[in-house]
Amino acid sequence: MNYPRVASRYSKALLDLAVEQNELDKVSADVVTLKNTLAASTDLALLLKSPVVKADKKQAILSEVFKGTFTPLFDRFVHLLVKNGREKALIGICEKFESDVLEHKGIVEADVTTAVALTDADKAKLIETLKSQLGKDIQLNESVNSEVIGGMKLTVGGYQIDNTIAGKLNQMRHALIDDSYQSKI
Repeated sequence: MNYPRVASRYSKALLDLAVEQNELDKVSADVVTLKNTLAASTDLALLLKSPVVKADKKQAILSEVFKGTFTPLFDRFVHLLVKNGREKALIGICEKFESDVLEHKGIVEADVTTAVALTDADKAKLIETLKSQLGKDIQLNESVNSEVIGGMKLTVGGYQIDNTIAGKLNQMRHALIDDSYQSKI
């Protein structure tokens, strides 16, 4: 996924600090907590995006909501974001940080979409195959979508393999519609 430059810079800074202070796992847990809270509370997310509410008021609300929840490092980081007017990018920064942590740990994220849920044996086989091909540990994110009809769509590191029936039918439809074979006399 492409992240804004702001999210990348803040995420890298947080990752570097967390690694330097040996608090990567704790900060990762804080990031997940903040991201899940913002996703669950639309009021809080709207408050952070509001240009009407001043930064000090936003900081006071965040401090009250997350009192004693975050590590001091992450608490100071969130305070800095709000102070610099970057609270609108908070969810993007959290998502980028999660991605950066996986990369730092040598883990590749793979998304698979199938028409029915994969069995544990199928998941294990897919993970092993990807692990042997990429030479890295794999974090598999599975989603079920009945519209793919059958087969699977796999996305790894920006590359996508669409081996679904719906994808193949779509390719055939485009091939039939394509009129490039007609003479242009």
